[in-house]
Amino acid sequence: MTLFRIATYIFGLIPFYFGVTGIALGAAQLMGGEPFTNAMDNQFRYLSGVYIGIAAMLFYSAGDIAGRALVFRMAVLAVFIGGLGRVVSYFSIGVPPAEMVAGMVLELIAPVFILWQSKVIKGA
Repeated sequence: MTLFRIATYIFGLIPFYFGVTGIALGAAQLMGGEPFTNAMDNQFRYLSGVYIGIAAMLFYSAGDIAGRALVFRMAVLAVFIGGLGRVVSYFSIGVPPAEMVAGMVLELIAPVFILWQSKVIKGA
């Protein structure tokens, strides 16, 4: 159970980091000097806040793995759906930078955490 709890905190650090840096730096951090609109920056910073919300759900659920299982599963579902959005972009717009492809892969395999969580809860 402790290993799963630690993994959940580490998993939560990922959206937390991208949320904080996204709000602080905005869309400019990804644009490489290319122009972007106010609307794009606004949406980017909003979604960065959503990342922080997902991180909070993961951190909260780590405190009571069995009792907060649904919160954890909803957070993982949100991460997975975000990964599906990246797949749509990948095939309709093109291949993003390598770190975003890596993020997409992690998001798509995130449901494995739900399987692990189930096993931890059954073993407790």
